Amino acid sequence: MDTFNEVSKSRKILDRTLGIVLILISIAIGVFLIPSLIPLIKRTPYQLLHPDFNIRGDLGYDWFWQSVGWFIAYMIFRIGKSFYKDSQKLS
Repeated sequence: MDTFNEVSKSRKILDRTLGIVLILISIAIGVFLIPSLIPLIKRTPYQLLHPDFNIRGDLGYDWFWQSVGWFIAYMIFRIGKSFYKDSQKLS
């Protein structure tokens, strides 16, 4: 019975640590993406009205990769949050 409690404590510490690390990684990804998001928002109206299709295509790729990055950051945040919540539960 004592071994089970030790494993349970170690598991909670591991879950808490992993949760905090994943949350911090998602925040770092978000901070990394913000500087490229602001100019992208500012140049979008001008490039949508540009007659060259290549420029509009590049704008589409930029928005696609920006949304992929935000989706990855969101999923890492949710996973980290669930690890942290699991470490708070009583066993």
